[in-house]
Amino acid sequence: MNQKSMFSFFKDIHSLVLMSFFVSLYAVFSWFAIYITNDLRFNLTFMPTAWAAAIFGPVAGGITGVFGDVLGWIIRPTGPFFPGFTVSGFVTGVIFGLFLYKKEITLKRAILAAISVVLLVEIGLNTIWVMMLFGNAFKVLIAGRLIKALIILPVQVMVLCSTGYFFKKNPNLLYHR
Repeated sequence: MNQKSMFSFFKDIHSLVLMSFFVSLYAVFSWFAIYITNDLRFNLTFMPTAWAAAIFGPVAGGITGVFGDVLGWIIRPTGPFFPGFTVSGFVTGVIFGLFLYKKEITLKRAILAAISVVLLVEIGLNTIWVMMLFGNAFKVLIAGRLIKALIILPVQVMVLCSTGYFFKKNPNLLYHR
């Protein structure tokens, strides 16, 4: 097994290209959002963030979340740019990296990672950002955000478990050069 640090992806062109792909994929996935209300939407941007975090570590996952969020907004702005959601993208990547980097992606680990992201980012940080942006009260927002969390949680677990299965079948992908 090749021992790499969490910052080694900066030194390898193959890793940087793959990271750029994940950032681009994040931006594309942000286009395909399902809007329930102006402040409640579903998308799959967590996927490239989780993949980058699993392969390259928490820092890379966070960077993917940051640059993916900014690039997605530049390409298709859906309102004012708000850096709080960029912070959420970074935190999401770090959380996925802490649970998935250099570890086998098991059902238990996938559930813990998904629950952590949903509680800390979706229900926690993103609710605060929406309150700041739109001035809605917490009581007004929390019901819809909890429903969203109950829907997105099994989706995240399923994607993470599928990713774990793929990585198990292709172990060389995890040990970037």
